[in-house]
Amino acid sequence: MKPFRLRTQLCIAALLIIFGMAGSLLLFTRHIVSTEIQKQVRDGTQESVRAFESVQRQRETQLSHSAAILADLPTLKAVMPADALTIQDASETFFRLAGSDLLALAKPDRQVVALHLTRPGWPSANAERDLQRSLDLGQDATWWYDDGRLYWVFLSPIISGAGATSRQLGYLAVGYQVDAAVAQQMTVAAGNLIVLTTNDNVIASTLPARDEAELQRRVHSKRFTVGTAAGELQLETDRYAFSSVLLRGSSSSPVYCYVMMPLMPVHSIIRRLDNSIYLLGILAVLFGGLLVLFVARTITRPLDNLVSGVKALASGDYTYSINPEGSTELVELSTSFSQMRGQLLALQQQRIESERIAALSRAAGSISHDLRHYLAAVVANAEFLYEADALHLNRDEVYEEIKMGANQMTDLIDSLRELSYQRNAITPVRSNIEHVIRRAIEAIHAKPEFRHAFIELEISGDLDGMFDPRKLERVFFNLILNACEATPKSGGRITIEAKRLGRSFEVRVRDNGPGIAASIRNSLFDPFVSFGKPNGTGLGLAIVSKIVHDHTGTVSIEQTSDAGTTVLVRLPHAEQSDHQMIGPAVI
Repeated sequence: MKPFRLRTQLCIAALLIIFGMAGSLLLFTRHIVSTEIQKQVRDGTQESVRAFESVQRQRETQLSHSAAILADLPTLKAVMPADALTIQDASETFFRLAGSDLLALAKPDRQVVALHLTRPGWPSANAERDLQRSLDLGQDATWWYDDGRLYWVFLSPIISGAGATSRQLGYLAVGYQVDAAVAQQMTVAAGNLIVLTTNDNVIASTLPARDEAELQRRVHSKRFTVGTAAGELQLETDRYAFSSVLLRGSSSSPVYCYVMMPLMPVHSIIRRLDNSIYLLGILAVLFGGLLVLFVARTITRPLDNLVSGVKALASGDYTYSINPEGSTELVELSTSFSQMRGQLLALQQQRIESERIAALSRAAGSISHDLRHYLAAVVANAEFLYEADALHLNRDEVYEEIKMGANQMTDLIDSLRELSYQRNAITPVRSNIEHVIRRAIEAIHAKPEFRHAFIELEISGDLDGMFDPRKLERVFFNLILNACEATPKSGGRITIEAKRLGRSFEVRVRDNGPGIAASIRNSLFDPFVSFGKPNGTGLGLAIVSKIVHDHTGTVSIEQTSDAGTTVLVRLPHAEQSDHQMIGPAVI
């Protein structure tokens, strides 16, 4: 994996630090606010419970006094010794006077002889059962529940006389049915919603209808345990925090009052808080990122300038300017690099001068050696021609030897002249690469030693373009000639593939020879580089490289191994190689 640049590393590290610190701070703030809100919710429900209990005690005291007053009425005491029917008829007046939802009168033996209800339908036997249970428990304020009805009942004995002459005449029970209206009054007192439950029933509540129905289903299915002290509960329309209180006077059917606080406003506040935290976090990261990017650019810009200078130096550009800037260390480093580059430039110039002198020496030695060799052959054969009759030699054969030596010297001089031409020494005309390659193949086959060489040409696409056909013919002639010389005489195979790719042409020359020696692969296209050719001058591929580059193309060894070599020539299309050429210049 490619390592990140220093600027990127600085930005990533700083952004992670900013994100971590800002996120931690914002999350810590959110935790504190959420904890405080939850504490306020708990405190609010507990305060509502305390307010409800206080109101309940006040009402209990008030209603207990009312029951005691009714029980002390002389008219009621006068009626109690009568029979049950008389008491039932006479008690109607006391029921209206009490203004309650339930009034019951019982004999001293706890038999209910009169029962009045605002909602008829509750058997007197139920009232007698609840009365007996409440008296057994010694309760003067209790809850009577049956068949979905819940009454808050206050008991008072009916006693005639006083002191030693007092006599128990019976019992008075005054009650108020607990329904939605009573729950609404409790809601006003508690400051929150109220739910009253007993056993597996919701008796009354001030919840919305859908939430009340959902709570009733949960109570019936035991998914909500009646009597849970506190917690949170998700219903249809809202989530509620609740606290419960066991009402005084509960018996085998305990009655619980739940103070329910809707959490939707609280959750709305928390959502707004979350959105604000997210927004602040994003803004903090963006602002921090911009600030870090600015700081990172300020820190790394001198380093980038220095890196560019190093890359320019590596590519051979000794003129790239580096402005010393930044911290003291970077200024010193830039200054030292500039001094080093100057020293390298001086050494490079010395090396180039030395190599130029060495190359001239090698070229002079090679050329003088080849010319002396060819001249010696010409002189020797000239002497043979002069004494041909005396030596009984064939004049035609001697003449051909002289002609061949002269041609070899001419080729050597032409190659040197070709290398000395400037880049604009080509004359492009509209031509076809296929025709140029075929003429080069014909020239190869004209040589006696390669007359039967196997050369295959594969063409793909339109190969028309603007080239110097004569110069390109020499390029392909040299490449094919090298391939023929590299392949064995028996089984040698040369394939030339020419095709058009977009706005360029590609020509590959493949052979099945032994490959190129490793010692010359990097300098194969340099002048006077030859390997394995007794009479090679090392100018053929140098001329190929010169002509191809004059056409603004490239030539390279695409592949070489024991199985053969592939030379790739890339040439641009007409628009890329149209030049106005001038005549050659010779060194």
